[in-house]
Amino acid sequence: MTIKNKWIIALVAIGVIGFIIVEGMVNPKLKAEQAEYEAEQQYPMTHDFAALQKYQSPYMGDFSNLSHLNQALPLHDQLNGYQLYPETFTAQVNYSLDTSEMEAEDLEQILVYNATANFVLIDNLKQVVYQFEDTSHALSREAAQQWAGTELTLLQDPVQWDSVVRSKLEKPAKVQEAFSQIVDN
Repeated sequence: MTIKNKWIIALVAIGVIGFIIVEGMVNPKLKAEQAEYEAEQQYPMTHDFAALQKYQSPYMGDFSNLSHLNQALPLHDQLNGYQLYPETFTAQVNYSLDTSEMEAEDLEQILVYNATANFVLIDNLKQVVYQFEDTSHALSREAAQQWAGTELTLLQDPVQWDSVVRSKLEKPAKVQEAFSQIVDN
């Protein structure tokens, strides 16, 4: 066997071993990490707010931006369309979900989180209406800003977001208080 053939065999063996390592160990680990990340995105306390920065916009009329923002927020798997009301700067987000299918506290936490994210990232949005199969909830920018206790644009920084919004949504009593303060209906 010549040296050239030995090199070819060695390179093929290295390639096969590399393929086995990548397909048998690296890719499954990456897939597991991605699945874990996706699961974390379903809950306000583990959601990656920094990933939403690309959806910051001065205008609520940018439908594509608004829809992508809400598709990146918790409860996105239940989305069922949108309706914009530019004359009142209102966005209606429709869900194919009966609210009795969720714990009230979890739903309230998600709605406060999602509405606040919409107000923080879309400058001229004044109200968000979450329409479910059995009910609807309207949340206003003014009430969200009053609840946050700061100018909402300051919350675009993920550190500020965590210290203000997430800290106020950690305890069930605070979630109920936040929901009752921000909801208009």
